[in-house]
Parts: sequence; C-alpha cells; structure tokens
Amino acid sequence: MSNLADKTEYRALKIMATMVRQFEKLSNLDITKSDDWDSCAARNLLEGIIQSNGYRVNYDREKPRTILIKEKNQKTNNYETDQFNDNA
Repeated sequence: MSNLADKTEYRALKIMATMVRQFEKLSNLDITKSDDWDSCAARNLLEGIIQSNGYRVNYDREKPRTILIKEKNQKTNNYETDQFNDNA
C-alpha cells in the first residue's frame, strides 16, 4: 500500500487533501447514519494527518488548484510561562 518513511511526502498529502475535498460531495446525497458516522471519521483522520504534517486543506473557491496551505507557526500561549514566572 505504501512505503514507510520518516516523513510523509508532499504528494501523499496532496492526494489525501483531494480525498478530503471529495467528502463535500456527500452532503447532498442520501446516506445511512452509520455510513455518515464512518465517513466523517475517515475525513477527520485524513485531515488530522494533513494537519500533523503542518498543512491544512484549502477550501477557497477562488484558488481551487491550491489544495494544501502551509500552516503558519502558531505563537505559544504565554499563560503557562506567566504562571510559572508568578511563582518565582
């Protein structure tokens, strides 16, 4: 099925992002509750893989060819560091 590696290839992430975007087409179709639950879980798993690799799926209709967007580095929450500094 796949080659195990230390890092997931960008091409693999693009394929997963394409699959995630295909799940949108299910919203207008009849589907059982059980199948809906399973398909939602599958979509969430795929999005989780994409996000854990530093990307997010692009849903912008103005740029449909750009499937993945690199996540910006998030600033750390200063609450934890402030909490430790107050105890000193």
